[in-house]
Amino acid sequence: MRITGAFVLALSLGTAALVASPASHAKGKAKTKGGGSGDEGHAPTASASEVNKLKAVHLGDPKAGTFKWGMKPEEVVAEVRVSIEGKYQPRIQQATQDPGKQQRLRDEMTREINAVKKSYTKFEGQKSGWDVSIVGPEFQQGTSEAVLVTKEDQWTRYFFFFEDGLYKMFLAFNKDALQGKGFKDFGKSLEAKYGNARAVYRDDKTKAGINHVLDHYLWAAGGSDRLKLVDRSEFYGVYCLVLFDGSVQDRVSERRKVVNPGGVEKDPLVEAVSTRGKDGNDENDDIIDRVTGKETKKPGTEQHADIVVPSQSGKAPTPAEVNAKSKASSSSSSSSSSSTSSDSGSKKKGKKGGSEGVTDGLEL
Repeated sequence: MRITGAFVLALSLGTAALVASPASHAKGKAKTKGGGSGDEGHAPTASASEVNKLKAVHLGDPKAGTFKWGMKPEEVVAEVRVSIEGKYQPRIQQATQDPGKQQRLRDEMTREINAVKKSYTKFEGQKSGWDVSIVGPEFQQGTSEAVLVTKEDQWTRYFFFFEDGLYKMFLAFNKDALQGKGFKDFGKSLEAKYGNARAVYRDDKTKAGINHVLDHYLWAAGGSDRLKLVDRSEFYGVYCLVLFDGSVQDRVSERRKVVNPGGVEKDPLVEAVSTRGKDGNDENDDIIDRVTGKETKKPGTEQHADIVVPSQSGKAPTPAEVNAKSKASSSSSSSSSSSTSSDSGSKKKGKKGGSEGVTDGLEL
């Protein structure tokens, strides 16, 4: 297990650099969460036409409109809505002879649009499942960042906003798009599409020593834009493209330094595993119970109620009855004590005035 703070989990490829791509080395330096645009040197420029396809509202068709940096969340939702409606419209038209099917398709379309709207989340400081998700390294809490999600045919697209302006798109490929390729081979296939990339390596410290690992592929994408291919296969089984405005990413990085001065980047998954509650237990121990609604008590966690002994008569005694019984018990105890004292005195007198028999002191 790595002990660096980097979250991007890549395959170990030894110390050999890629043959067809210029390699850069990030030795002894953990990757910054979310990445910056100026700490990786120059990168080859990706094909402009292919990059525009990544920005297309309709997958692969930039002529139908593209997502633009600086868009407000509601503007992105409006474009996504048009895209979803365009996807369902042909199916609805084909079902003209089946009104019931048409209505089901319209309902499905409405649910998908509403899901996109509901996915909008501002990262205002409250930890949530987003912090330990596939996009956990892409944002920080309390830095005016937000996210919106939509599901597309080839990938799941995450829109990231800074100060309400779109500046990054994180595209998580569906598993079937990987075709069983390793990260290096998949990177090669994308180089054939976007052009040669800069292969960025990092050195991870392990118990066995230093492990030289391919961290990501990097392209310039026109202006200050950058395109990355990152590996999320160890935990999520997929690779992801990250297209972002490098100049805004630099501003985001500066904001993070102000909000979290001197902060050390931590792996969200490692944090989720290592975080414990006040009683020493994992705070997520009962996550399955919370999801299923079925609570399973663990030893030492039960809280027992007070034990109540029912009255034999079926009726609880009144205070007056309790006091009366208490007085009677006290009087009886006093009388018994007096009788005992009198008997004791008689015995003492008998011993002093009477003759000592053969059985005296050996009472049977």
